[in-house]
Amino acid sequence: MTVTEPLVILDASVVVAWFLTDEPSRVTALALGEAVRDKPRNYVVPPFFHSELVHVLARRSAKDARFVKSAIGLVLRLGLRTVSLSESALLRTGHWACRGLSGYDATYVALAEDLGGRWLTSDERAAKKAGPKFARTLADWARKGRA
Repeated sequence: MTVTEPLVILDASVVVAWFLTDEPSRVTALALGEAVRDKPRNYVVPPFFHSELVHVLARRSAKDARFVKSAIGLVLRLGLRTVSLSESALLRTGHWACRGLSGYDATYVALAEDLGGRWLTSDERAAKKAGPKFARTLADWARKGRA
C-alpha cells in the first residue's frame, strides 16, 4: 500500500527566504527547498504566487531585475504545480479574510481546505489565525518533522 503525503500549499514568504541572505528563516527555508526539489508534486501554489514572489523579490533586492529573473527561473524549474481555486474555495476566502487574514493569505488557506492540504508559511500570526488544521509555519515544519 502506498501512503500519499498531504499536499503543501507553499507560501511566497517561504520561497523568498531561499534567495535573500538576510532572512532569519533562510537555513530552514533552504532545507525545505531540498524537500521541494526532491518531491515537487507534493507542493502546490495558487495562481498569484509567482506575481507575489516577483513583487517581494523586486522590492527586497532594490529592484535588481537580473536577480529577480534568476530567482523566478529557478522556482519555475522546480516544477511546482499551480492550482486554481474552485468556486467554493474562492467564496471561502471571504470567511478567512473576515477572520483577519489578508486576501492573499485567505486564498492560501482556502486552497489548503479545498485540497485537503496545509498552507506552509513563515508568518506566525497568519498561521495562528488559520489554525493548525489548515496552516503550518516553517518553524513548526523544522521543529516537529518535515512531513
